[in-house]
Amino acid sequence: MEHSKSSESLKLLRLASIFILFGLMVTGLWFLMNPFSHDKNSIVLLPESECLPVASNVSSRTVVLRIDDIQAYAWRETSMKMITDATDRNIPITLGVIPVGMGEDTQFVNFLKNYSCKIELALHGFTHNSKKGEDVPEFASYSKNEALTRIKEGQNLMRSITTEPIVSWVPPLNIQSTGTIEALSELGFTHSSAEGEGKFDMNASTYIYGSNVLVAPEKVVQSCRKVFETSSYCIIMIHPQDFANGLIHDQEKYQQYYLELLDALTKEGVTFSRLKDLPL
Repeated sequence: MEHSKSSESLKLLRLASIFILFGLMVTGLWFLMNPFSHDKNSIVLLPESECLPVASNVSSRTVVLRIDDIQAYAWRETSMKMITDATDRNIPITLGVIPVGMGEDTQFVNFLKNYSCKIELALHGFTHNSKKGEDVPEFASYSKNEALTRIKEGQNLMRSITTEPIVSWVPPLNIQSTGTIEALSELGFTHSSAEGEGKFDMNASTYIYGSNVLVAPEKVVQSCRKVFETSSYCIIMIHPQDFANGLIHDQEKYQQYYLELLDALTKEGVTFSRLKDLPL
C-alpha cells in the first residue's frame, strides 16, 4: 500500500512538472512573438473596459495634434508609440485613418479599440491613392456623387474599428474638390481639416515635404505662437513616417522630434483638444 501511494504521488509530481514546463514554453513563445511585451518602453494593451478617458480642453491657446496616415501594418510600431506617449501625457489626439485594409490588421485594430476613449478617429480618404488614371490626389477632382460613394465606403470599413460616429475629415495630401466638400456636408461631417484658410485647416507641421526636412520642436511651437495672435487653435499635422527610416521605427528621430515636441508644447502651457471637440 505504501509503495502504491508513493508511486501515485510520483506520477502526479511528474504530471505537474510537465504542465509547468509547458506553461513556461508557451510564455516564452509569447514573449518572442510580442516584442513590445518585454521592452521597457512596451505598449500594454488594456481591456476596453479599463480605458481611462483623456479629455479635450479648449481654451484661447489650444493645440490639436492631427496624426495622419494611420493605416494597416505600415509604421504600426511608430503609430502605436505616438498614441501611447501622447495619451500617457494626458494629451488627446486626432488620428487620420486610411480605412482600406484596416480591418485586416487585427493587432492594430484591437490597440485602437483599447484607446478609444483617449483618441478621435478621423477619416483620411479611402485608399489615399491618386484617382485611377489621373495623377491627382484621391479627392482632388471628385464630383459630389463620386465623393459620396467613396466616403460611404470608407465609413463602412471604419465600423470594424469603432462604433463612434466619425465627424472629422482629413483629405489626402490636404486637397479636396468642391464636390467632396458638398458630400461631407450631406454626410454629417462637421470638422474638415486640410491646408488653407479654413477654420480647422492645419497651421504647422513636423515635416517640410518639399525639402524633406524635419522641423525642430521649437520652430513648431513658434508657428503656433504666431497662429495664436489671431486664432485660438493651432492644428499640427504629423505623420508616423516622419519618425521612421523606410518602414522601420527610428527611436532617435522619434525622441528628438516627437517626444520633445510633446514636452515643449506642454511647457508652453497650451491646452490640447481633439479636432471634433473644437467649437463650430
